[in-house]
Amino acid sequence: MSLESNIAAPITALAVDENITFITRRTHEPMWKPEVGELLIETLFSGTNPADTKHATELGIYPAVLGYDFCGKVLKSSPESKFRSGDVVAGYTPTGVGRASKYGTHQSYLICPEEMAFLVPSALPRDHAACLSVVAMTAADVMYNLFRLPLPSHTDTPKCESFKAMLIWGASTSVGICAIQLARESGVYPILVTASPGRHALLQELGATCCFDYKSPSVIPDIKQALADFDVHSLDYGFDAVGSHGDFSSADYVAECVSDEAHLVSVVIQKNPRFKMPFATSNQEAILRVAGVPHPICIPARRSDYQHAWKAFQWAVENYGSRFRLPSVEVFTGSAEDALKELMLVGGEGRGFGKLAIQHLLI
Repeated sequence: MSLESNIAAPITALAVDENITFITRRTHEPMWKPEVGELLIETLFSGTNPADTKHATELGIYPAVLGYDFCGKVLKSSPESKFRSGDVVAGYTPTGVGRASKYGTHQSYLICPEEMAFLVPSALPRDHAACLSVVAMTAADVMYNLFRLPLPSHTDTPKCESFKAMLIWGASTSVGICAIQLARESGVYPILVTASPGRHALLQELGATCCFDYKSPSVIPDIKQALADFDVHSLDYGFDAVGSHGDFSSADYVAECVSDEAHLVSVVIQKNPRFKMPFATSNQEAILRVAGVPHPICIPARRSDYQHAWKAFQWAVENYGSRFRLPSVEVFTGSAEDALKELMLVGGEGRGFGKLAIQHLLI
């Protein structure tokens, strides 16, 4: 399908309004005109993340069209672009208070900055491509910018020369699964992870050295004993891939296991100042209104870090299916109203293990 930017088209979208009410929206309006460095895309699949709804309720990003991840077909690009009409691309879009509707991916058409898109190779299924960018770029920011590990190698030889031990708490989350595989490819050893016992075999297949049941009352001493068995005297890298809160959060568990000098990261903002937070869209500044904080927070751009993480992300794309993968991707087809219900589950109590892609037939 070929569209010029001044031609009206039917657009179905999942959105959040100014009252933080999640809605479906059907309109018939002109296509956005992509600016220099942007792509106009027809959505084939949109990937779901807890952030799709939580960014409205917890970070003040509303009103907005929901969604960050996508796979789609290029309809229009700049004359100097490396992308051409008809290319199948995937990627993700910017975030922050005041986010433009054109960036929402849970809609029929969208705009994406070129630097946040990539050509989908034949080995990468389109529904998987639609779910990859946010979680893999978050994990890459952890491993290669906050932990400063060496980038994955294009050979089978790990690049870490020093002995590094890492703990990933909640390794069966999608970000955790990406983190295990990147840590493995960067030569980290041992990689200690927590998850429910039913996921242990898969996590070991992906690169985990030892797995622990996060619900076990002895999980902390068990992890410390494993370090002693490996003759590791300090656990210097701790990643909370869950981001739970409460009297004793997932970050608190991580902090109990690591050394006093350890590098600590959590997927959410933590009260403990030792923890840093990764940011998948570090190429652009983002303003957030964090719940409970009286003033907006500015997350500054880290463009060099973004480019560094993007190199690791491109490695994952190029090696998808062999040395990197999302082990479970489910495709949803149906009405916009039912798609919104599924999206609310993803951002609420969760839908269980794996990723969900929405197919745009459209809803």
